Amino acid sequence: MDDFPEALAAAQRGDERAFTSIFRAMNSSVVRYLAVLAGNSAEDLAAETWIAALRGFGGFTGDARAFRAWLLTIARARWVDSVRAQARRPEVLTDTTPEVVAPDVVHDIVASGIETTEALTLIRSLPPDQAEVLSLRVLGELEVAEVAEIMGKTANHVRVLSHRGLRRLAQMLGEKPPEGV
Repeated sequence: MDDFPEALAAAQRGDERAFTSIFRAMNSSVVRYLAVLAGNSAEDLAAETWIAALRGFGGFTGDARAFRAWLLTIARARWVDSVRAQARRPEVLTDTTPEVVAPDVVHDIVASGIETTEALTLIRSLPPDQAEVLSLRVLGELEVAEVAEIMGKTANHVRVLSHRGLRRLAQMLGEKPPEGV
């Protein structure tokens, strides 16, 4: 997002269109990151993330990269909260399915989502720390130091987890790991 500073300033002044452009630019990273951690709860947790982010939105300063790291830190906190809540209040499943109106172009949506879904499923099959590191690095587009700060780990530990995760993904796909990985 090239015009992030202007969009942020306008959004902080209450410009709904500016906030919408920031949301559209950042939300997919949040949802995909949470999909790795929380599976089907990703959309709900992403919504909670944005609600929590709005509380501190007016005071945020920084560039698009810092905003993404800040947002993913909030997303991780929402996920941790949900894991704790599930331990206290397990989910009850029912046999009924809610009625949902399907979009007009279901085929297009499904076709474009298959590759993403398969990739997220592969990442989710990794050990949790490796999956989280890869999702923050690749989906969140964060640097090693930013991931280390979010996860409370050292930069070296993040590099090792990333290395192991990439090697494991390559093995799952039956490919030779790239040089240096």
